Amino acid sequence: MDFGNNLFMGTIPFWIGEKLSKLVILNLESNKFTGNIPLQLCQLNALQYISLAHNNRTGTIPRCFGNLSGMITPSMVYFREYYMSYYEENLLASMKGRQLVYTKTIKFLTSLDLSNNNIVGEIPDALMNLVRLRNLNLSGNLLKGKIPTRIGNLKQLESLDLSMNKLSGRIPQSLTSLNFLSYMNLSFNNLSGQIPVGNQIQTLDDLSNYKGNNGLCGPPVSRSCNVNDVPYNYVDEGEGEDDTESVWLYAGIGPGFFVGFMGLLGSLHLNRRWRVAYFETLGNVYRWLTVSILLNLASLRKKVFE
Repeated sequence: MDFGNNLFMGTIPFWIGEKLSKLVILNLESNKFTGNIPLQLCQLNALQYISLAHNNRTGTIPRCFGNLSGMITPSMVYFREYYMSYYEENLLASMKGRQLVYTKTIKFLTSLDLSNNNIVGEIPDALMNLVRLRNLNLSGNLLKGKIPTRIGNLKQLESLDLSMNKLSGRIPQSLTSLNFLSYMNLSFNNLSGQIPVGNQIQTLDDLSNYKGNNGLCGPPVSRSCNVNDVPYNYVDEGEGEDDTESVWLYAGIGPGFFVGFMGLLGSLHLNRRWRVAYFETLGNVYRWLTVSILLNLASLRKKVFE
């Protein structure tokens, strides 16, 4: 079903999810659809391509999108190859930062494109279940929170665009495990910390991929990382032991101070001579401090009026 680049308005009909259970492609991009994404779309178990890009969609990304089995199980992939071998269709898809035309290769395209809407909330961790996904485009929305740490589960991912949102925190180290990733755009968010190093992500060194994230450091950006800007999953050897020792240290400070203070009070209460000497010392210290402060004030006043 390709209704892209029209002037359709209103909400997306919920019956699409209820009546078209064998739908493989759903393209509603570049229209004027409004409202939330209907949960009934999660019933499209054969769906391999969905684009709601360039509309006026609001609300959050349904968590049940993580159950779209057409983007998960190999059995559905084989079904689609058999089903789609009887016809040839043209589909214009936004992938890898440009518009690409797919014809015979449609059966290999597994894509979720919700870009350029007004979608809010966080990226559901459930989307990381879509292990057959090749294109994930959530750019140009109002998404916040962190990039899911399980994004490394999307082993087939070739194109990832999360630009122009309000995402924060560190870039997950698991991105380095995506061996097929050839395009990634994380620009214009609020990301911070060291950019992950290693494997395929090492080749995505275009500075524009990270532009607009002033908190990022390390290559390819010019800002150097300091000692504290280590990857979030970095664990130093012996770190656990140091933490344990610190906990015991701080746990002992409070009781130790209390016992010592109570011991001092008990000694002063039981020994009259110590008590008299203690308070005489406090009195002498108080008088010395008072005289010192008064002398300093007098000297300062004299300099001011001279």
